[in-house]
Amino acid sequence: MTVLPDQPHYSWRSLLYVPANNPRFVGKAQQRGADGVVLDLEDSVPDTDKENARNLCAEAIADMTDGPSDVLVRINASLRQAIPDLEKIVQPGLKAILLPKADRPDKIALLAETLDELEAERGIAPGSIKFIPMIEAPAGFFAASDIATASSRSIGLLLGSEDFATEAGMEPDPEALLLPRQQLVFAARKAGLVPYGLLESAADYSNVEKTLEIALRAARFGFEGSTCVHPALVPVLNQAFSPSVEQIAHAREVMATLETAAAQGKGAAVLKGRMIDAPMRKRAERLLVRAQRFGLI
Repeated sequence: MTVLPDQPHYSWRSLLYVPANNPRFVGKAQQRGADGVVLDLEDSVPDTDKENARNLCAEAIADMTDGPSDVLVRINASLRQAIPDLEKIVQPGLKAILLPKADRPDKIALLAETLDELEAERGIAPGSIKFIPMIEAPAGFFAASDIATASSRSIGLLLGSEDFATEAGMEPDPEALLLPRQQLVFAARKAGLVPYGLLESAADYSNVEKTLEIALRAARFGFEGSTCVHPALVPVLNQAFSPSVEQIAHAREVMATLETAAAQGKGAAVLKGRMIDAPMRKRAERLLVRAQRFGLI
């Protein structure tokens, strides 16, 4: 069996938002089973409580870094708020920062430059803290490819559905959002980033079967994970964005069959009546790397 490449370190099936100014929620966040916890300084925090949220967030990061979930932060969108956010939260153990309303590449570059300075000042290895830009308006949508490549820190792209639909003057339903969501997958893949999101709203967290169906469909469309606002959705996302036992078995068969064909000087083979070749091998290898990443093999 061919040795798989190193596992990706920055791929999350479930990213649970937790208001940074709510100590009770923050205190339970590492018990929820999410791949990543996103301490939120933006929408869930009122303007009157931003400074308090920053202070609590900085303390929480220090307390949470030994937990099972990676720690991320969503900062505020405006530079007047974003820079103080960075000044307060940048510290060892912080994995990534979600950048809301990412509509210009130069804004991403400016935040990256600020982070360069903060990492250097605080003895953090250069480039350790990553970015996930959030596309939340048509301006960002049409600049998605440039935004995705504006900083080497970027490891994913995410479409903020409610904000995007509002800015575009449309309803946030699956039909209206299908095109921008699929385009986001293309922009992310073109830049070598991970696409995050769902193809429709999962706001009804009580309907587990429906949410699982939504997430499985998103996985088929190329998304690798999603954010959520309620812990009840965490196991659903983890299941939907994990390779299944059947998929893992098939991927192994693809790899083994093509390795046998390669030993015979062939670039293609037949598996269960279907032709398989290099693209199928690449998909199989990517799936097995994900399975390895999440401890499934």
